[in-house]
Amino acid sequence: MAEQILTQKELIVELANYACTPDYDNIRFKEKIKQKLLNNVALLYALHDVNKESELFENGNINYDGDWSLYFGDNIRPYLFIPESQSESKNFLCYDVSFSETPKYNGIEKYCNVVFTVLCNNKDAIDKNTGIPRHDLIGGILCRHFNWSNIFGNQCKLVKDQGSVTDTNFITRTLIFEFTTTNSITHTVNNTTRIINNEVHT
Repeated sequence: MAEQILTQKELIVELANYACTPDYDNIRFKEKIKQKLLNNVALLYALHDVNKESELFENGNINYDGDWSLYFGDNIRPYLFIPESQSESKNFLCYDVSFSETPKYNGIEKYCNVVFTVLCNNKDAIDKNTGIPRHDLIGGILCRHFNWSNIFGNQCKLVKDQGSVTDTNFITRTLIFEFTTTNSITHTVNNTTRIINNEVHT
């Protein structure tokens, strides 16, 4: 008989574990991306949210005691979000994860794409301190920390890097990183089937 969840707290703990268990790669990989982005002071600087600068800097020094999690769900979003034109200048970084076909003659792996969409308000298009277009600066930071990295277990590579604009006064850049990961490899214990993606070694 399956273990029963009896309390709301137990249910929340069970659901929170989706971010670190191998059962659903989408949530697990998004959690890795979230932690990587929120610990990147260069990226948070480049997003240039003046209302959060006191969390990032203190008297010209990096404020490592600041609450950098405030960027998540606001400037950094784990889904594609196209903002409307707004009076307040604000920049966004959205990301999503998708899976496609398996490599030829290889049934134990699948392709994964991590898509980053940078949206910079045209009123804040250039980083004044570096002179670099803000969407390019954010794209460069993402390349430095994700291209050829092993953050997801296998090496990922940049397969698309393209700039564009929206009809809502945002300058955009889309970056796609691709890598292979295990393809829902399972085992059964006590009549319960579990995915063991992160336990597979090749």
